[in-house]
Amino acid sequence: MLVQERFAWVWVCALAVIFGLYFGTVAYIESGGSPSMGQQIGVLAAALSSLGIVAAGTWLAGRLRGPAERDERDKAIASRSSAIAYNVLMTGMILVGVVMPFSNGGWSIVHAALLAIAIAEIVHHGMIVVSYRRGWHG
Repeated sequence: MLVQERFAWVWVCALAVIFGLYFGTVAYIESGGSPSMGQQIGVLAAALSSLGIVAAGTWLAGRLRGPAERDERDKAIASRSSAIAYNVLMTGMILVGVVMPFSNGGWSIVHAALLAIAIAEIVHHGMIVVSYRRGWHG
């Protein structure tokens, strides 16, 4: 398994688990009434710091293994997956920035923006995994 594919697997799993727990916790907190600003910020900080720890750990593990040379196939796979994820992200941001302000506010917009970012990142790294698994045909 290549370094880029390994990182993509780790990142897809981390995003799915951490944001799954984040949105589950948010739904649980909101089901009990209106959560305080401190609760909202605390849950968000826990999720983002967890992602930071995973990112730092995978970066450090990659540095310890030595530099990974990227060939044309790796660059093409990264470019293609970034283009697809960009479209997913823009769709989510249009919904969050253009549609939602007329019907929702506050933390609903924040949660929707985080969901759009998480989905775009999962699509990005998921496409990297799929491209390496199926073989790149560019």
